Amino acid sequence: MHHGALSKGIAKGLRVLRERIEAAEIPSSKLDETLNIATWNVREFGRKRRRKASLHYIAEIIGQFDLVSIVELRDDVSELAEVLGYLGPYWKVVYSDYLTDAGGNRERIAYVFDERAAVFTGFASNAVPPRRKSHDEYLSAISWWRPPYMASFRAGSFDFLMLTAHVRWGKTEKGRIPELRELAAWVGDCSGAGSA
Repeated sequence: MHHGALSKGIAKGLRVLRERIEAAEIPSSKLDETLNIATWNVREFGRKRRRKASLHYIAEIIGQFDLVSIVELRDDVSELAEVLGYLGPYWKVVYSDYLTDAGGNRERIAYVFDERAAVFTGFASNAVPPRRKSHDEYLSAISWWRPPYMASFRAGSFDFLMLTAHVRWGKTEKGRIPELRELAAWVGDCSGAGSA
């Protein structure tokens, strides 16, 4: 971790955060032995400027893992770039594009990873739902709130594909459950396992 020169307040906050991380018993990453993966909804990351301390804390949490998918990353990725600077030179990122309509909220998905533990192998794409012909057009058969994003990685001799979705929010499961079922069916169809 490369936090650099810190104010006393940020240093104290990092000490408290490290104590909480230790108490949470997050397993430590061991290069060539384990791969710690997480997903994190960093609410509206990049929409408005966060305090410097917050960026240090975000870096400290991400640094507990080898590969983290981040949702709600907005079109302005400058604060994530600052976080990557704190994480150090081995940390890289792969981004999805963002939707400009109100439903897309200018949000993207990112995979942040320590390339000593996991290497991006070059494949990244939004999940594309199946289309059905309607008159002279092909229309999506599934409507995802925001397109799921996937990328391929390698850890040692293990190749794998990460798929991250930011599904519809709400106080009820009415909006979430159908979208999750559609995604599960899509994954099943793509893997040849049939629909879920």
